[in-house]
Amino acid sequence: MSIIDKLSSGMTEAGNTITQKAKDISEQSKISNEISKNKSRREAYIQKLGEAYYNVQKGGDDENLEELVNEIDLVDGILEKLTESLCQLKGIVICEQCGTEVPKGSVFCSSCGAQVRQPSVIKCRKCGAELTFGSRFCVQCGTRIDE
Repeated sequence: MSIIDKLSSGMTEAGNTITQKAKDISEQSKISNEISKNKSRREAYIQKLGEAYYNVQKGGDDENLEELVNEIDLVDGILEKLTESLCQLKGIVICEQCGTEVPKGSVFCSSCGAQVRQPSVIKCRKCGAELTFGSRFCVQCGTRIDE
């Protein structure tokens, strides 16, 4: 292989790496935005739940407290999935003790010293990307993950 071929190959590899990093950053931004929207949505439901509970305690009608609780549970599920996706893209886990972002593979949290539980991971059959157990599609190449 000539020097020009090696140089060209290296430049192509570098370009692909930069492109992938840009895609990852864009995806992280989108997920972070969705997390923010859902947190605001959750806060609004909590406020409605509090107002409804207050009205019930004052002798008012049951304003469908169960429906509001179900909506909050739904948003919590969405937030959990979005957070898992964001952690996967960033290559981190969240310390269950203190909430600090810890690099994946760490045994202990650098902030509080608690042992860090690592998520179960699977690998994409097409590109080899590590995915959280239960993922339905690869976050890197979009391949459907067979269960």
